[in-house]
Amino acid sequence: MFNYIIKRFKKIVIRILVLMFFLTFSLMAFLYLNYKLGNKYPNPDYVYTYIDNNKTDTYLNEKNKEFLKEKDIWAIRLDKNGEVIESFNKPREIKNKFEITDVAGFTRYYLADYPVFTYIIEGGLILFAYPKNSLDKFPFNYYSYKNLIFNLWIFALFLILFLLFVYIFYRIDIRNILKNILPFQKGIDELFEDDYEKLDESGELRDLALSINKANEKYNNLKKSQSKWIRGVSHDVRTPLAKISWELNKENKNDLDTKNIQDQVLKISNILEGLNLTLSLANIDKESFKADNPLKIIRKLIVDKLNENPGRQIIFENKLENQDLRIKMDPTLFYRMNENILKNSLIYTDGKIKLTLSAYEDKIIITILDQGPGISEDIIKKISKEDLTNVTKHGLGIFIAEQIAKLHDGKFIIENKNPGLKVSFIFDLVN
Repeated sequence: MFNYIIKRFKKIVIRILVLMFFLTFSLMAFLYLNYKLGNKYPNPDYVYTYIDNNKTDTYLNEKNKEFLKEKDIWAIRLDKNGEVIESFNKPREIKNKFEITDVAGFTRYYLADYPVFTYIIEGGLILFAYPKNSLDKFPFNYYSYKNLIFNLWIFALFLILFLLFVYIFYRIDIRNILKNILPFQKGIDELFEDDYEKLDESGELRDLALSINKANEKYNNLKKSQSKWIRGVSHDVRTPLAKISWELNKENKNDLDTKNIQDQVLKISNILEGLNLTLSLANIDKESFKADNPLKIIRKLIVDKLNENPGRQIIFENKLENQDLRIKMDPTLFYRMNENILKNSLIYTDGKIKLTLSAYEDKIIITILDQGPGISEDIIKKISKEDLTNVTKHGLGIFIAEQIAKLHDGKFIIENKNPGLKVSFIFDLVN
């Protein structure tokens, strides 16, 4: 879920940055084009160059006056004493003589609110005055007043558009997030219901869907295990409890068979231990399993059992060409799985026991074969159907071994060989 939020956040940020870049680029391009194409008035330097190139004995001759009139510019020429010696369209409020302080003022700023531009010529100055509110004159530059106001409006419009698009993207992303999360909310609400519908395990929320589906699967497995546990307890504990009750109800307490009571209590204890293990297997997370070598675990198991049963014969046949093959496992459970089968053979048979380790293609095969009478086909069917009722003699140990094999994604095969019982485990190898 956190990864999904991070991804969505990244998408939103990227969209906003792309939008900001696009709008900024568009704004700059628009401002540039507006500056290049929207100049109503010519550059003052261009005006001076034109006037200077076309002067005769006077600067403001007829040709230059026509040019100035066309450009809506008035002009005056001052001598070195500040007196007007030539003029064109000079407004009435403009003086005919200027002091040096006046010259300093309008050279740097404005003359009667007219933006004027001053150039030095022989014997004095020439001034070109643009209409009021036409150009903004700065001490270092000039700019179109109307363009400035217009561009400020454009900037405000682009800012509003940017905020609007950000809001639209926000609404779209929030709607998509809610749309994607809604099925998961429903799945969580129905997680422990019998009619739970498996979530689609694709898209951006694939990890969350996997987790919720996995939680439901674990819950169902736990519920099944609890049901098996209850059925197993109700069926298999009943008989030893009845025997204990029968002993305790004897009128003559001296006739109590304490050995029988102890045996029945031990039997109940073993039953509960086995059933508890089957219940706990439903809660084990096999994602924590690691690749390990089964050969060393098999060897340790055989050594342990021979030490416990020095009079018995366990034949180990290692057919592996590569002694370092590995499977993904939990070493403790893997040991218990093989121990259950080997222990049953040691308890319920008297002959030789053969344990074979072999490999075929990308699989490893573990086979345990004894020389006993085998087990009831009814027990085998109950184990295959995961029915724990009346399997507590040695069927419960086999059932636990099968459950551990399944937990390791392995295959479990059990068959009577007449004589003997053969149990095989098949697992996929890992690199």
